[in-house]
Amino acid sequence: MLAQAVRWLLVGLAAGFISWALYVPEASGSAGQWVHNNLTLVLGSAAFLIPIWIAYAMLWYTRTDNLKGLISLSLGGGVSLIASSTVLGITALMVEAKAPWGGVIGGFLAANLVRSIGMIGAFVFTLALLLLGLQILFEISWISIVGRLLSTLNDDYHTWKKEREELKSLFTEAAKKALPEKKEKTGIASIPKAAKTKEPRPEVVIPEPEPEIAPEVEPVRAENGLPPIIESKPAPQPKKENKETSPIENGTVRAEGEPYRLPDLDLLNPKDPEASDGKPTEAEIRDAVSSLEETLKSFNINAKVSGISPGPVITRYEVSPGSGVKVSSIVSRADDIALAMRARGIRIIAPIPGKAAIGIEIPNSRGAMVTLRELLESESMTANDSPLAFGLGLSSGGHPLAADIQKMPHVLVAGATNSGKSVMVHSMIASILMRMPPDRVKLILIDPKRIELTLYDGIPHLYDPKLPPEEVQVITNAKDAARALKALVRVMEDRLEKFQAHRVRDIQQYNREAIKKGNKQEFYIVVVLDELADLMLVSRDIVEDSIQRLTQMARATGIHLVIATQRPSVDVLTGVIKANLPSRIAMRVASKVDSKVIIDGNGAEALLGKGDALFLEPGQDPARIQGGYVTTEELGRLVEYLKTQGAPDYPRLDTMAGGESAADLAEFGIEPLEFTMALKLVLERKRVSQDLLKAKFGSSARATNILSALEVKGFINKPEGSNRWQILFDKIEDYLSANHPQVNLQKKAFE
Repeated sequence: MLAQAVRWLLVGLAAGFISWALYVPEASGSAGQWVHNNLTLVLGSAAFLIPIWIAYAMLWYTRTDNLKGLISLSLGGGVSLIASSTVLGITALMVEAKAPWGGVIGGFLAANLVRSIGMIGAFVFTLALLLLGLQILFEISWISIVGRLLSTLNDDYHTWKKEREELKSLFTEAAKKALPEKKEKTGIASIPKAAKTKEPRPEVVIPEPEPEIAPEVEPVRAENGLPPIIESKPAPQPKKENKETSPIENGTVRAEGEPYRLPDLDLLNPKDPEASDGKPTEAEIRDAVSSLEETLKSFNINAKVSGISPGPVITRYEVSPGSGVKVSSIVSRADDIALAMRARGIRIIAPIPGKAAIGIEIPNSRGAMVTLRELLESESMTANDSPLAFGLGLSSGGHPLAADIQKMPHVLVAGATNSGKSVMVHSMIASILMRMPPDRVKLILIDPKRIELTLYDGIPHLYDPKLPPEEVQVITNAKDAARALKALVRVMEDRLEKFQAHRVRDIQQYNREAIKKGNKQEFYIVVVLDELADLMLVSRDIVEDSIQRLTQMARATGIHLVIATQRPSVDVLTGVIKANLPSRIAMRVASKVDSKVIIDGNGAEALLGKGDALFLEPGQDPARIQGGYVTTEELGRLVEYLKTQGAPDYPRLDTMAGGESAADLAEFGIEPLEFTMALKLVLERKRVSQDLLKAKFGSSARATNILSALEVKGFINKPEGSNRWQILFDKIEDYLSANHPQVNLQKKAFE
């Protein structure tokens, strides 16, 4: 015991003297100064770590009370001191210090390591050696430390996300309370008298849409030695046989008994007759051709301009490369060509489909203004009787174009801020409102940003399957939007069953049969979702699942989606969503990566903005268009007129309501409609299983909940000793007959 006390006293005195000599050499006498000078000479500034090492060794010995691990303790401390000295020596070499910071040992090792493996390699190697020494000395588990750090960061992220959602919910509730006050303060321009006294337009009928005919293109030889100018002629509009004979205009009767009158085009601003068509002059074309050919020649590229296609916003120059010239040699010079042409940005089509030429689209010095009224008055719209046709814009040749949402059948509109995305969406909506009464087309408008679509509140075309007509409005809450999309899936399934019962393929055939039998027609439903990213942030699973099911199956039922986003990233436009949106309109984006997300290729990053877009149809190459422009004042006049024509009116989604109450089924996480549909499915298939319910309702969790509800309510059970479900078919039939008499128990809807 005495020997141990003496040993501790000597070690403590030695440790204290070394520490005192290192940290306070001027007060430690000649012996202390000698110790300080020699230790700092050998190890440099790393010598100041020695007292820490000694203190840890004493603490370790006190805790274990034995000398086991003394070699590891010494090895870890020695490696740590030498590695620290070497790190200081390498750092001194990096900053070109006059004296080696790591002492003799650190300077020597640093110089040799830098000479052998370079500065960076030496630093990384020495740092790894230092971490090894610390691991031996302190028994550190780096994997455990990294795991704890990641776990902490994950917990912090989820806490932040939860608090953010709660804060967003509070703001949403506050906005709802303030919504009536905002509506009272918001004024909309009144309708001009001329619009109210206008004579009704002639009655129009809706035939089944037919495929459009591609425009004819014929070259016209330009004068003064210029290459031929390619002028595209709009395709002749074929006369369509009317297959639906129900009037869509003044014959439509409103609930009050007065006929519904479509808005007059006088509500929209006409095109300025003195406005420029945007096309370049002959002199500008001549200068551009000369500059383009000289630029290519300066890079030793043998190519000539073989054709010119002037348009309202851009002019396409067709370049025919000479023999042996690679297409990539011209494409790689896009920036140099833009510099030589003094262009804001160019787009290269390499090659032009069907031609032995490369297209170079160069912006015009002045662009043309395309109005929505100009598009609606064009032959492409007046000759198009599709209920969901809209004015797309002007082609690259300056001809009005129309598109049909029925043929798309769903469309994605994506672009950066100020690219014209919202105006394109407004043009679609306004085109439909100008041509269709509310009993033919309904709109579900979802606007999480609360600034773009809220002006349509109160129009008779609004629709929300989960709300009564008197409460419907533009949806601004993300959770309400998710519920509306989920309810729309039920509308789709109900229509599919109805069409199957009537032995028709789609809504057009059903409406023709309804007209013959004097029954009520089904209306088209267009869902306009202005910002997908906000919905994916709040209710990702429900929104993605609903969009997937609607885009896959809703076309035949007359339900179509128009999805817009200003954040075209892969976490928003997931593979599931993109795969079911074959038609896309790409406005200007910030990078090539965003362009590839939208149209699966480059090009959108070179657009000019303000309505300049690429329109991608299934099976076609992207076509450049200039979208139509509609002002807020025009939309205000249109909305104010529509409000005078009636209020929203539609049947609620209650065809299978009743039976078990929502409160009874809430504990299972399902709704009455899902419970009833599950009973009908079990009765028709004569079996029940997790896989069967999952295939119907699209979720394993939902299938489990429904299965539990069926067992608790006594419709199915598992006899003791058996692993198979026993189904009480009589009880199911009695339940459906009592609560849902409209359900045909004899029809095999799922076979």
